[in-house]
Amino acid sequence: MAKKRGRENPYDMVLSLGAVSIAVVIVMAITWRPTEQAKQFVDYQGAKDLAVAASNWPIYVPSTLPVGYQVTTARFEAESYGATGDTRWYLGLTNTTEEYISFWQSDGSSSRVKDAATNGADCSESELIANVKWEKCFVEKPLTRAFVRTQGDLTFVVSGTAPWSEMTKFTNTLVIAN
Repeated sequence: MAKKRGRENPYDMVLSLGAVSIAVVIVMAITWRPTEQAKQFVDYQGAKDLAVAASNWPIYVPSTLPVGYQVTTARFEAESYGATGDTRWYLGLTNTTEEYISFWQSDGSSSRVKDAATNGADCSESELIANVKWEKCFVEKPLTRAFVRTQGDLTFVVSGTAPWSEMTKFTNTLVIAN
C-alpha cells in the first residue's frame, strides 16, 4: 500500500535522488563526445579581394602574419556600429595558446566603433608605431589590449589578448592591399 502524501521521509528523498542521478549518468554516458572543437582556418585572400573591390577606401592587410598565428575570420560587411551604408573590414587571428589579434577597419562612427572594438577600454596612453601615433587602450575584464587610430573618416583598431609586443609587431606590418 502506498504511503499517504506528506508522510515521506529522508530515506524516500535519497531513493528518488539516486534514481534521478542514475538516469542523468546514463544520458550523459550515451551522449558524451569528448572531442575538442577543431579550429577553422581561413584563406583570407577572397575576402580581401572582395573588400578591395567593394570599398571606396584603401583596405589594409598585414604584410606578414605573426609567427604562430593563423587567420580564423575575414569578412567585409555592413558596420553594425554605424549608420546605414557604413562598412567594416575585419580580420581575426589566433595562435595555439588561444591568444588572438583582430584588425577592424571601419568608416562607421569612430567613437562607437572604438568603444565596441575595445570593449570600452581606457585609451589614455598613446604609442608611436611606424611613425604613426596610435591610442593605446587596455581593459582587464574581458582582457583587451588595443591600438586605435583615426584617419579621416576611417577608424583602425588592432585588438586582442596577445602581448603588447606581438600587437605592436602586427600593427607595424599593416600595408594597403593591392
